[in-house]
Amino acid sequence: MDTFSHIIMGFGLGALAQIDPVVSNNSALSAAVLIGTVVGSNAPDFDFIYRLKGKSSYYQNHRGLSHSLPAMPIWSILITAAILPFFHGSSISHLFFWIFLAVILHVLFDLFNVNGTQALRPFSIKWMSLDFLPLVDPYIIMLHFLGFSLLPFFDTGRVFSFVYLGIVFYLFIRMLSTQYTKWKLSQHFQNAVQIKMIPKTSAFHWNIMIETYQDFLFGSYSQGELWIEHTFSKKIDYPDLVLNSSMDTQVNSFLRSTHFAYPFVQKRKNGYFIYWKDLRFRSRKFFPKLAIMFISLDYKNQVSYTGKLTSIKQYKKVIKRLETSIK
Repeated sequence: MDTFSHIIMGFGLGALAQIDPVVSNNSALSAAVLIGTVVGSNAPDFDFIYRLKGKSSYYQNHRGLSHSLPAMPIWSILITAAILPFFHGSSISHLFFWIFLAVILHVLFDLFNVNGTQALRPFSIKWMSLDFLPLVDPYIIMLHFLGFSLLPFFDTGRVFSFVYLGIVFYLFIRMLSTQYTKWKLSQHFQNAVQIKMIPKTSAFHWNIMIETYQDFLFGSYSQGELWIEHTFSKKIDYPDLVLNSSMDTQVNSFLRSTHFAYPFVQKRKNGYFIYWKDLRFRSRKFFPKLAIMFISLDYKNQVSYTGKLTSIKQYKKVIKRLETSIK
């Protein structure tokens, strides 16, 4: 989920905490819990400090250790310890519980979307994603704002009990519909190596990626209808250059952040461009999240870029900068 959604959920959990009589009967504890749930709902994303070391470090580490099994109680303990001195007489156990719940829900909701997390570290470094929520889900946000609008008229804890019951039901429906659609597609594409579902903002609409042994197919699925929009072959040109590019520090960090990067090589008059595109993220035929390496014709010089390009204009600027940086 995005930062705004995590903040909204933090306030929502602070309101839900009012169903706990120990919290609702203690104004100091109520305030502490509200602050704690907002901070806890965002704490795993404090790994943004990796940006100080550059984009490649951020790509490699974001949603990694900070979202792991050991990190969840550690975040909760640290936040509880930081808040408690300012709210004397607050129950440590109740404060910790609600903060811990906020941290857990952050990791879970990140697990529900296509970006995924390394939630099972240290037992596994595999990136996990359940692929049934978009990064920004308007229905979850709307349910929270509906709850906030009812607070002047009804009991806070009761209102948000219904809000979160509604969210649980909504998540269940989206999960079932995603799994059913994936099963239905697998019956049609029986030779597929894998089928990746990328949920759109609208419920019951997906972008899809179907990998076969020969190629990739990209399209969309909605209301029982499948559209294949374009395909490309899995044949890799200049495999030696591709292997060399994967050893670059920036490119390697990008590759560690995703299992869905695939290389494409383009020869120019002054060198070679190797594009590692994250196939999960697509706008028609444009893949915005990628790593690019430019290698001179004599193979002696190379320069790389990793990031997210949101427009063709931005893409062309990066290509030009890489090309002119090697003379």
